[in-house]
Amino acid sequence: MTPAQRQYDEDLITSLRNMAAWVLPRSRKMSSTLKLAADRLDALCSELPVTMPVDQSHTQPASTPDQANHA
Repeated sequence: MTPAQRQYDEDLITSLRNMAAWVLPRSRKMSSTLKLAADRLDALCSELPVTMPVDQSHTQPASTPDQANHA
């Protein structure tokens, strides 16, 4: 997991917990579900090591446009 991915996950976990606090007065069940989701994500993410990205010069792009369609 790269530092950027870790930061994204931490932001998502924080957002889930904030949403849980926001909906608590209206729905205790939804708030509990959001807290549980945040806790599970936190547990999963904390088990993965933070690694620096590998040298990107040797990777291929995920996809390239088909040149035959531009004729």
